[in-house]
Amino acid sequence: MKKRLLLISSNSSGRGGGERYLVYLTQGLRLLECEVHVLLSNVSYMDNWVKVLTAEGAQVHRRELIGLRSRPLRFVQSISDKKQQLKIAEVCKEVAPDAILVNQQYDEDGLDYLAGALMSGVAPVGGTMHMPMTADKDKRPLGRWRGKLLHHWYEKHPYSLIFVSEGSQREFESYYKYPRPTNVVHYGCPFPESHPLLKLSTSNLCLPKDWTDNRPVIGFVGQFVSQKNLQLLVDGWQWAIKQGVETRLLLVGDGPERDALEKRLINNAPRNTWHITGWTEQAEKYLSVVDIYAMTSHFEGLPLALIEAVGRGLPAIITNFNGASDVAKRATWVTVIQHNRPDSVGRAIIEVSNTFSSLKQQAIESKKVFQNYFLVQRMASDTLAVFGIN
Repeated sequence: MKKRLLLISSNSSGRGGGERYLVYLTQGLRLLECEVHVLLSNVSYMDNWVKVLTAEGAQVHRRELIGLRSRPLRFVQSISDKKQQLKIAEVCKEVAPDAILVNQQYDEDGLDYLAGALMSGVAPVGGTMHMPMTADKDKRPLGRWRGKLLHHWYEKHPYSLIFVSEGSQREFESYYKYPRPTNVVHYGCPFPESHPLLKLSTSNLCLPKDWTDNRPVIGFVGQFVSQKNLQLLVDGWQWAIKQGVETRLLLVGDGPERDALEKRLINNAPRNTWHITGWTEQAEKYLSVVDIYAMTSHFEGLPLALIEAVGRGLPAIITNFNGASDVAKRATWVTVIQHNRPDSVGRAIIEVSNTFSSLKQQAIESKKVFQNYFLVQRMASDTLAVFGIN
């Protein structure tokens, strides 16, 4: 008989990587011939995920659910919201799955969803935590008090906790005395097949007309938020240019940091050497014109955008966030920067530019092994194993 899984979204974002993780997990589970159900809030910003998940073969259930971002008192409100927990428990009983997985973004998120799933008592419960956010918790407002309350909550709510990287697991376990073993299940994602030495046509991409020479393109794809620390990338790229290394900078995405980044580039960068695309539904297409992928985030779990870029064979430059070593140890064409300074980023850009041909050849020879590990089927199989499902 087919195994039935219920995936529950924390409903955090209409553009977030967490929901995209659920899409890829659904793909993997379906390939393993599982029946997939997904519970989403009926808020409008989740409408697009309904379409995507339905297209992947998931049966989507929608309820009037409150996400953490809509709660003034944050997780304190969620753990005391018995009405919402009962509503989630009812859906779990209706679906009657073999396992329930809650997409828990960080240590304070999704606690009401987890409590509701546990309350149902119909199946083993797991939660996927992408970024623990515990490293500096005690330094944030009421952080020590919040930590004590969360310690108590985790002790009282037994479920299988899944991390997406070894670094995230270490960060969480160094803060919480979690009473049960935790698990690491790396992401999986689809990789489009393309010729390793052939760039795709750029005719349908929004790029400056004069970007026709052979200058390497340094690229980033994602949201322009403070977490991504794009100012460091911009400053490091400019540092490299001042040393005489001619490259272009392509930033694919949008967000609250865009205005500040544009002003910085307009005031300091050579004309026609950089471009910001704005938000696009087909961001991955721009990877076809990127030569070197760069990600200078303050913190991450295991960025899907990075796995997708590295899996395409793009040499990458990244800061030492959680998940950096999980990717780098499987891809010799990834450079991890140990110091978050503009000169460190700039030197890495120069070094990778100078050794680009060698790194690209390593990627051509080994990217298939990388892709075979980061498959959606492997992610789904490892997730099922956490629940003892073969």
